Amino acid sequence: MKAAIVLSALLSARAIAAPDPAALMRSALPPGFAPVAAFDEPIFIPVPTAVLTVRPLAQDTQTVALAALLDRHLSTTDSFAGAAGTTLVAGTLDLNGDGYLAVTPPGGTTRFVKIERGMSGGWSDGVHAYRVNLSVNIFRPRLANYIVIRDTSTGQAVWEKRISELFRLTNRAGEPVVLAGRAYRLFYSLKPTNGFCFIYDDTSNGGHDYKFYMVPLSQVVAAAPTSYKLYGGDVIRLRVSPDLATLEISR
Repeated sequence: MKAAIVLSALLSARAIAAPDPAALMRSALPPGFAPVAAFDEPIFIPVPTAVLTVRPLAQDTQTVALAALLDRHLSTTDSFAGAAGTTLVAGTLDLNGDGYLAVTPPGGTTRFVKIERGMSGGWSDGVHAYRVNLSVNIFRPRLANYIVIRDTSTGQAVWEKRISELFRLTNRAGEPVVLAGRAYRLFYSLKPTNGFCFIYDDTSNGGHDYKFYMVPLSQVVAAAPTSYKLYGGDVIRLRVSPDLATLEISR
């Protein structure tokens, strides 16, 4: 069964218990993803952000401009050159933890293709047509499988990356923010997420164990900030301005 982040419960007055840390350490590249062979589960298991009833006094307030951050990862992650120009490639996620390949042809709109067994999608850059599929090998870990984009006129691969590598590159495109003294990467997207994703890189065990915290936009467009509990029980408050211009982060 797919792991769903808490939606209606987040809006209740009851604090939500922190998730079991062992359930979050299921993969090494990048951690935060579920290393299973089948593709009927989310690419990664989102960590619920618990809404708190007790809101601490605001301090260390920072404001993030959202216009420049909106879908920035879609255009700053990776690309390949084609006959019509440069096609942008990125990974992205929805609120349920499903992963998508995001492809933006030159001068075109972004296409989202779900990363799953039987993955298939196609588009044209105005000159050549392309198709994407997932190269799966039962002897490879799930995230070591390759996403392959081919030029349909020649059958040749024009772009190829492991799932883990695609999302590692995507993570670098996030906005660095400091929450309760910890460094996170912040993403803001309307499709398919329609909200925010905070990623914390836990290196306490000598490796990279990424923790993902998803926040629907609808929860934080409000007159008063909404409080959340993130990594290690740290509490932050989030509020988006009514014009969607800024995200205010405070403690």
